[in-house]
Amino acid sequence: MVKADAQPLQNKDTSHPLRDRYGDPYTYPNRNTFDLKDTGFIKRTVEYDPATKQYYIIEKIGDKYYRTPATFTKEEFLRIQGRKDEVDYFRQRANLLSDLNRRNYKPKFGFSKDWMNRVTGNGKVEIKPTGYVDIAAGYQGQKIKNPVLPERARNTGGLDFDMNAQFQVDANIGDKIRLPINYNTLATFDYENQLKLDYHGKDDEILKEFQMGTMNFASKGTLIPGAQSLFGIKTQLQFGKLFVTAALANQKSQRQSLGLQGGTASQQFDIRADEYEENRHFLMAQKFRSDYKKAMSRLPNVRSNFQILRVEAWVTNRTSATTETRDVVGFMDLGEVNPFNPNWVIPGGDTLPSNGSNSLYQTLVNAGQLARNSTTVQTYLNGLNGMQPVQEFEKTFARKLQPNEFYFNPQIGFISLNQPLQPDEVLAVAYQYTYNGRVIQVGEFSQDVTPDSSGNSTKVLFLKLLKATSQRPNLPIWDLMMKNVYSVGFGQLERQDFKLDVYYEEPSTGTKKYLPPSITNSAQVAVGTPLLQLVNLDRLNNQNDPQPDGEFDYVEGFTVISSQSRIIFPVLEPFGRDLDSAVIPSERANVLFYPLYDTIKAIAQNYTKLDRFRLIGRSKSSGSNQDYQLGFNIPRGSVTVTAGGQILQENIDYEINYDLGTLHVINPAIIASGIPVQIQYENNATYGLQSKNFIGLRLDYLASKHLSLGATMVQLGERPFFTKQSYGEDPIRNRMYGLDFDYRNDIPRLSKWLDKLPFYSTKVNSSITAYGEAAYLDPGHAKQIGKGSEGASYVDDFEGTRSSIDLRFPLISWTLASVPQNARDANNQILFPEAQLSNDLSSGYRRAKLAWYNIEQRLQERRDNDNPLRNNIAELIKPETRLVYQSEIFPKRSTDIGQAILTTFDLAYYPKEKGPYNYVADPSKINTNGNLINPRQSWAGIMRSIDQTDFETSNIEFIEFWVQDPFMNNRNPNGGDLYFNLGNISEDVLRDGKRLYENGLPTPNNNVPVDTSNWGKVPRNPLQVTNAFSNDPADRPYQDVGFDGLTDDEEKQHFKNYLNQLQTVVNPTVYQNALNDPSGDNFKGYRDPSFTANDGILARYKNFNNPHGNSPVATQSDQFNAFTLYPDQEELNRDNTMNEVEEYFQYRVPLYPGMNINNNPYITDVRKVNATLANGGGIISQVIFLASFIHSLLQCTKTYTAIASTQCQRPQICQPDIHSSQCSPTAIFIHLGQSQFIKPNFCIQNFFFSILHSHEHASYFA
Repeated sequence: MVKADAQPLQNKDTSHPLRDRYGDPYTYPNRNTFDLKDTGFIKRTVEYDPATKQYYIIEKIGDKYYRTPATFTKEEFLRIQGRKDEVDYFRQRANLLSDLNRRNYKPKFGFSKDWMNRVTGNGKVEIKPTGYVDIAAGYQGQKIKNPVLPERARNTGGLDFDMNAQFQVDANIGDKIRLPINYNTLATFDYENQLKLDYHGKDDEILKEFQMGTMNFASKGTLIPGAQSLFGIKTQLQFGKLFVTAALANQKSQRQSLGLQGGTASQQFDIRADEYEENRHFLMAQKFRSDYKKAMSRLPNVRSNFQILRVEAWVTNRTSATTETRDVVGFMDLGEVNPFNPNWVIPGGDTLPSNGSNSLYQTLVNAGQLARNSTTVQTYLNGLNGMQPVQEFEKTFARKLQPNEFYFNPQIGFISLNQPLQPDEVLAVAYQYTYNGRVIQVGEFSQDVTPDSSGNSTKVLFLKLLKATSQRPNLPIWDLMMKNVYSVGFGQLERQDFKLDVYYEEPSTGTKKYLPPSITNSAQVAVGTPLLQLVNLDRLNNQNDPQPDGEFDYVEGFTVISSQSRIIFPVLEPFGRDLDSAVIPSERANVLFYPLYDTIKAIAQNYTKLDRFRLIGRSKSSGSNQDYQLGFNIPRGSVTVTAGGQILQENIDYEINYDLGTLHVINPAIIASGIPVQIQYENNATYGLQSKNFIGLRLDYLASKHLSLGATMVQLGERPFFTKQSYGEDPIRNRMYGLDFDYRNDIPRLSKWLDKLPFYSTKVNSSITAYGEAAYLDPGHAKQIGKGSEGASYVDDFEGTRSSIDLRFPLISWTLASVPQNARDANNQILFPEAQLSNDLSSGYRRAKLAWYNIEQRLQERRDNDNPLRNNIAELIKPETRLVYQSEIFPKRSTDIGQAILTTFDLAYYPKEKGPYNYVADPSKINTNGNLINPRQSWAGIMRSIDQTDFETSNIEFIEFWVQDPFMNNRNPNGGDLYFNLGNISEDVLRDGKRLYENGLPTPNNNVPVDTSNWGKVPRNPLQVTNAFSNDPADRPYQDVGFDGLTDDEEKQHFKNYLNQLQTVVNPTVYQNALNDPSGDNFKGYRDPSFTANDGILARYKNFNNPHGNSPVATQSDQFNAFTLYPDQEELNRDNTMNEVEEYFQYRVPLYPGMNINNNPYITDVRKVNATLANGGGIISQVIFLASFIHSLLQCTKTYTAIASTQCQRPQICQPDIHSSQCSPTAIFIHLGQSQFIKPNFCIQNFFFSILHSHEHASYFA
């Protein structure tokens, strides 16, 4: 150590010598004003040595000592420090005045290396990025030559800037801060992208942890769960023994739970009586129904001599299958001893179901080709002993179900399908069984009747009909559908621990397992007898002995089908007539659910006061005893598993694959014990658009090394999208408060005391563990739906009380209508007697011209340069073809940008002009101009399919349409009628019993066989494999030829007699037009080059719907004239069958000049619009009359065939027909109205129900 008073070096050569400092910088500071200050490389620190109790002043340059360290005692150091502080104080006071006079400037902040080390810790800054960024920039445009789209929508394009990025960054700043980032723009879910800032403090720092971004919040207890998938801020602080953790975040997952017991997922089920499985389970004959209760009365022994050997089931071919498909006809009376049609009864016939039980089958066999030929069987059956289609038989193109697609019980005689049938699908079967040694067959198997080898016709199969296209509770076939089968909604069932009870829900006292004593028929059953016994589901004990034990009788194949999770009652009407004996007669109508078995399900569900029976129980779906599926991408750490209340340990009792979302139990004792296991977890897959805010606060106080105390507060809130919230969807704002303690301590003395016991020795130290917690839930709601306790949710805000099926779109779904059979006018006279004719050209002699279209908007706009009519002002201002705006119809409705113009559905009817396929040439019916002489007898129609075929369940109640006055410019005093036919409509446009589809016609490259009729030719193969034309453009002229299947040249040859007769009646011009197009079905687009600027919109669309040539091959031309891209065909509802059944409801709407609300019962609202129309240099105004028509579907004017009531509607096709009128009605829109509310079937006095919208019925709110 060098003494501080050593002599300094001096420079004597200078006039102002530089003197070095004597000692430490505080005791001997350098006061020479000319000397330079110490450089910044000199680092001066003060260190204290506790061993010597000395202070050291150390000066270094880098790692080298600049001067020898000076030492001081504590007293010396304090004295020097005090003197330094005194000097600094007076210097600060002396500089105060100069600081006040100094010019303001932006202060500079400097951070020393020591300060940064304190924040980030020691270490370097490391950033490791990986990934890629793909940028694609350019222009993308396309021309879609699709006639369904408006012209402006066919040409689209714009700048295309696409960037795909995937990168991962792992950044470390010191040893305290980490930035793990994972981002992918193509990630399926938002939670897959991770963005996080993670700070971890040292042991002696208050700030222990700070996280921003993706994080979690852990809760020590089980009553208040933590959260894993959070995005926000979390911090953890330490104040002595108190640890504080707080989080504010957005939650991106939802908490879920799964209960297990004995290795299977155990879940509760609660099924109401009206929730039976519809259109899925069927008895195969009335004999099986009458014997059902007897056969099931002594289970597990079945009292039946039937043993079904084989079953073939056929259903409507909706899947477009190409193998094991054929035409079939199902008969309701086939195999029935007591047929519905008395004409088939055989006195003294077979008493068992068989083809010989009645005379129906033998009659069909004797008919030969009339019944076997698929093209003639429909016509033959319509005239056979008064048989009615749908009611007594169904013809369809069906596919055979594979054996694994259904199950049948060979002794009871029922069939159960894996998939339920749609309401309009057909099910028919053939089966063979033995009875006391006899082998008996019902129906025909596919190998019994092979297809015709000559290929000239297709032979049909005769089958037993189990389900028709329409449900008829008044027919025997209704009783074949089983209404006593219920699904518990799980997978494979297990008998172990399966529980089921039948309850009766009494409004005043709740649910009970027995009927109330006040209604129990004590003379027949004991009061308090469980319902499970009354419906014969509890006759056996667990050993299958006939002794009730209060448990469900689990008899495989009879009361339960485990593979399908279905429960079957041993009685057919368990909540109806099979409980008659248990209820006193005066109360049966008020208690028993008779409508459930007497009406269709949708109607029965309206009888809510009778729907009081419930099936309640617990079921376990079997599977792997150790593996459970939770979901996908389960957040790590979010799973909590408890067994009997005890928390299980991950990787000790169970393992989790978080990516696949599976939990695997590795502790076999848990499975073997059968203890209930509860799994709570978070599922990222359920995170949607709902924003959830999470706030959490956790306090942990370490009272000692053995005792810890904790408190938790969490809040979860949801932010609603709207201030109106439906009941059950209330946005929550719930808080939970909790307290907990944990005490753990070893007790070595206890081990010593236990060791003193004889024959006992401890191997580990004894310990005591105590844990307890309590929690309180404070429920609440978001403030957006009300403050405090004034939150409101809406049972119904009546905004969605009505919806609709828009029939305007797509336009190509409409096609030429078949002639309606048995349609009647207002005087109940047959409208179309010719509809009964088959393969007869005269059935089309009264068909007039009808065009239907959506006007291309460009043709209505005067300023569009692509409009050939832009200078034809007279055409643009016609009311029939003008633009219609939303505000004209709905003046109070707000419209979005680009939605101000309504797309109308226009109908132009020309009753004097012949329609397509009208080959009339009789001079008494047409004049020399080729026009029809008696237009009042003319008609025209179009039809389309309706995908929603179950009107009762959907509660579709009315037809609604707005119409512009069709007599505005044509004051026809007679008016006319508009008919709507809803139901089963014949798809045979040109009635010959043969199905036409254009892409099945022959071409020079594919000469497929065809059949011919008076109408033309059709493909011989009834199966349309694809709904598309040939890929070879050269084939298009031979296939796109219309419903007659003939080219123009072939039409000239085929209809030579018609042309010869027509030539003697009409003038040469008309004849030449007919010679060019004998069928009158040639397509002509609205932009056809032959049109001039003088041809208006009506003329341009007059032949727009003709099918011949309406699908031309697209070319490079900017103008694309087509009506559709698909082949025309006589099939609408995509079931691969040409329906020939006519069974519909008819609704007549009269149209006449001067009609209004007062004189037309169907007009509900009117508008008198002062329309502003462009007229060259100015504008003109014209008053236009618009009317709203609503026709209730419950008020049909006529029904055709055996439809029992409007409660049995199964509409498949809508067919509007116009009769006795000459007009061009513009339908603003036309739709089927659907109401949210269902009018009850039981009588309520003075009950009226109507729906009015302020924006649709403005006149009522004026």
